[in-house]
Amino acid sequence: MYDTRFAVPGDLSAVLALLVRLQADSAHHIGYLGETLGELTEELAEFEPDWPSCTVVATDDSGRVCGVLSVEVDTELNRAWLHGPFVDVPVNHPAGSRIWDQTADAMYLTAAPLLVDVPDRELFGHTDHRRLEAFATRHGFAKGKPSSVFVLDGDGLRALLLREAGCPRTGPAREMRVLPTDPRVHEAVAVLHERCFPRTYLSGASLVDGSTERTVVVAMDGERVLGYATGKAQAEEYYVDFVAVEPDLRGHGVGAALVTELVWKLAALHGARPQAAASILAGNESSEGMFGRLGFRLHVELVAYRSKVA
Repeated sequence: MYDTRFAVPGDLSAVLALLVRLQADSAHHIGYLGETLGELTEELAEFEPDWPSCTVVATDDSGRVCGVLSVEVDTELNRAWLHGPFVDVPVNHPAGSRIWDQTADAMYLTAAPLLVDVPDRELFGHTDHRRLEAFATRHGFAKGKPSSVFVLDGDGLRALLLREAGCPRTGPAREMRVLPTDPRVHEAVAVLHERCFPRTYLSGASLVDGSTERTVVVAMDGERVLGYATGKAQAEEYYVDFVAVEPDLRGHGVGAALVTELVWKLAALHGARPQAAASILAGNESSEGMFGRLGFRLHVELVAYRSKVA
């Protein structure tokens, strides 16, 4: 059994090394975090107030970091996201499953002060991560629908960046714009977001108030908002976070035009990245078809587990 404690700044290099190694294995992969050293370094730096305050580690008798669990809490939504648990179990160890389970449970218990009065908690991992599924079951997390991460790189990404996004015209003049300051547009985008993505990790108000480092592109028909796409440039990719189009305009190319314009804007603002990525909920065939037509391919399948502790 490993010892558990909150992290200190001096743990950073060991934590990053463990995360890079385990994220490369589908049986240990956690969906909220990146896979490369650059992505993980950037993501830990964004934890508030700082990553050690949000992170519990497990150590062996020599002090070596063998487990990590980070917790992010959104006070506005009163909701927590658990990045992990990660446990480094020796390959083919006869008691590997028991070591993983006991260490994960101990880190979760140590992290309890971060979760006081936050009953809404979520885990997110690879569909092959059976130990995470067992952990979720033990602690009262319900399994949700799987989702798929699609990626676009190489010649496909270059072709997308060279495309003219445009906006299909079936009525008055239409245009693509980075989110304007008009309060009516902000309200329309926020309402559309809440309607299409209820109770997700980002509220409509936060999407439009500029409090996150996201770029929002809006399709306009005069003063009417037709749809929007939002995302951000990460260390190794352009990430398409959300895409929403008014129901009467779906299937007419507005979503594809929004994604094209968003990726181009992210490239113009932040420079080159080797790939673009998007996450799509299982069963959303229209989104899968749209990203497929843009050249995206399936990369990984993930599943969320959500808990509401009384």
